[in-house]
Amino acid sequence: MTEVVLNRIHYLQYPNDCATARKVICGRAGAGMGSTVHHWVYCLIYAYYTNRTMIIDSSQWLYLKNIKSKDGVNDFHDLFQSITKCKYTNHDKKISVSWSNPQSMDSTDPHKTPQVIRLTTAGIIFRDKPVAPKICNYSMPTELFYNVIRFKYKPMAWWNGLLAQYIIRPNNFLQKFINQSKQQFQFRSPIVGLHIRRTDKREESKLFNIDQYMAKVKLFFDNLAKRKINIKRRVFVTTDEPWLITQLKSKYSSYQFIHPPLQQLKAGTYTTRYSALHLKHFLRDLFLLAECDHLVVTMSSNVGRLAYELHEAIYSQTQSQHYTSLDNDYYIHSQRQHQKGPCIMQAKQNCSSTVSNGIILIKGDILDSCVSLNKAKTIYHGYSQRLKKSGSFPRSCVTYLLDDNRTYPDYSTIDKPLNSDPLHQNSNYNIRNTCMKSSVNDMQL
Repeated sequence: MTEVVLNRIHYLQYPNDCATARKVICGRAGAGMGSTVHHWVYCLIYAYYTNRTMIIDSSQWLYLKNIKSKDGVNDFHDLFQSITKCKYTNHDKKISVSWSNPQSMDSTDPHKTPQVIRLTTAGIIFRDKPVAPKICNYSMPTELFYNVIRFKYKPMAWWNGLLAQYIIRPNNFLQKFINQSKQQFQFRSPIVGLHIRRTDKREESKLFNIDQYMAKVKLFFDNLAKRKINIKRRVFVTTDEPWLITQLKSKYSSYQFIHPPLQQLKAGTYTTRYSALHLKHFLRDLFLLAECDHLVVTMSSNVGRLAYELHEAIYSQTQSQHYTSLDNDYYIHSQRQHQKGPCIMQAKQNCSSTVSNGIILIKGDILDSCVSLNKAKTIYHGYSQRLKKSGSFPRSCVTYLLDDNRTYPDYSTIDKPLNSDPLHQNSNYNIRNTCMKSSVNDMQL
């Protein structure tokens, strides 16, 4: 499925004629890199949804030189590969229309929508519109979901991670730096990734001390030991407060801590945070976190969620939960669980039939076409994939997965056999390490 999605993205991003191609322009101002990447993903999903080419307008990107720092990057391509052959032209800028009416701007009919659309963030749309299209939920095509859930623990994380990985593919310069850093750090699996976010997060979410983080790391290794999997307790640490690493090494001497040079872990000021050098270090650390077998993070952080999403794209199978979060569980930013349309849910526990026309749920059951039956939304009705029948069940027994979305374009005409398609060898969209790794999480005895 990874190859299928990448082939479709390449089809959209490399149209025959950029002048006539329908486009979506994606800019992001006033946000850190984690939030920016998630907005770019949202734009690419919109492009996929409406059969458009996505173009990044980086003119207000905070990491650009002289936006926040005189030492910023000169261009998106200083660190990343191109995501499209099309350029953002003055003509595009002149004719572009802001996405102000979600109910009409998500059409795939070229006669009903402008040629060039500029997207605002999903959060602003939800703020201004009582009911927004499913695309604002970073919605995953239902057909992909049912293929991917067979080998992915969190299909939505894989979906977001694969698109993020396409957008921020390292160019040769950045990839060489990442490879050199891995050798210098002696980075190797099995390893746990530990991300401790502080600085600006002090005012946004609860902070946790190193003992709280290490309790989760210890629990992971202890659980492996119970399965007779005894390995070196190796931990890759990245943080924006480097003095924490000194504490970790002093207090937990039985662990091997691998980390970037302390002088590279600086994000406290605009001068350091938005420089090209810091961005290079941040991206290196992000990709190394994603390669770790298990992540201990805070999912309230865009970086924590992004690292896990990239992890899902890198690993061939994730049969279990490959992360531990000290605060929120994994979620999609701006995802709305109270949409009027049907959604897909999963039983989080065994649940007996206690409601009218009820069905018995077993933990892990997938239920689609789910809709609320009462105003309080405590009872839902849906179709059980296991039982092959519909019925009702308590909302407390299930967890929301995604909106049931079957309205994406039909890409079957370009889904040619990939083993005979030269495009899959094209470096324009070939992604290193995609679905190539296996995690110690899923080792079978």
